[in-house]
Amino acid sequence: MQKYLCTFQLGIQNAMEYRANFLLSMVSAVWPTFIQFFLWTSIYRGDTAAVINGYTYVQIIAYTLMANIVSRLIRTGFEYEINEDIKNGGLNKFIVKPVDYFCYKLSSFLGQKLIQTAFLLLLIGGVLLLLRLRFGMALDLLRIGVFFLSLLLAFCLNFMIFFSVGMMAFWLFEVGFLFEAIRIVIIMLSGGIFPLDIFGAGVSRALGFLPFKYTISFPVELINSRLEPFALGRGLLVQIFWIILLTGIARLLWRAGSKRYVAVGG
Repeated sequence: MQKYLCTFQLGIQNAMEYRANFLLSMVSAVWPTFIQFFLWTSIYRGDTAAVINGYTYVQIIAYTLMANIVSRLIRTGFEYEINEDIKNGGLNKFIVKPVDYFCYKLSSFLGQKLIQTAFLLLLIGGVLLLLRLRFGMALDLLRIGVFFLSLLLAFCLNFMIFFSVGMMAFWLFEVGFLFEAIRIVIIMLSGGIFPLDIFGAGVSRALGFLPFKYTISFPVELINSRLEPFALGRGLLVQIFWIILLTGIARLLWRAGSKRYVAVGG
């Protein structure tokens, strides 16, 4: 346990070392949000009481703001590190040392995300306050509490999804561009760009059978008061189900991939 705690602390130090990069990434994330905000405002212009694809103006603005923040909150990036470890022999040390690679990556990821998560949670609190005061959005403490619980589960679920994606490096020679393509598709299928209802009822229902919806769309729809109490409980259980299932899949992929790994050098 001590070794993973040290890895967690190293992750925090690494995040602090690259804090300028973090700030720049936050600034760059503002522009897509502004573009979407003005786009939706233009669409609803003249009739903010109109309902488009089941969303009022307030609901679509709330979705846009929260989806962009949640997308940034759960975002990974360690799949590229996994690829480097596999291609450049970084896994060698995990073969000769009693360190579980999965736990090592999880500890490092949590450490690297700690500062960013604290900042984004404060930002979420500010946005919720803005939506309540400026747009009169209905909020209650129970829903806010369940929202943060769903965020925690979404965070874990997205880690499991991209750890499984990272295992592709065992079988494919060059996966850098593939990872980026997969990330964009997953963001779209998870509702990180716009609500899944825009795809139509049939596609939206079909996406409910995949895990991606439960990383962004579900927490955002939850705080947007678009889900009934039964749907809230079911959504949380589905998140837990996918986390358990993907943990098993990631472990199987790691075991199968490790048998293909060839360590060269001293």
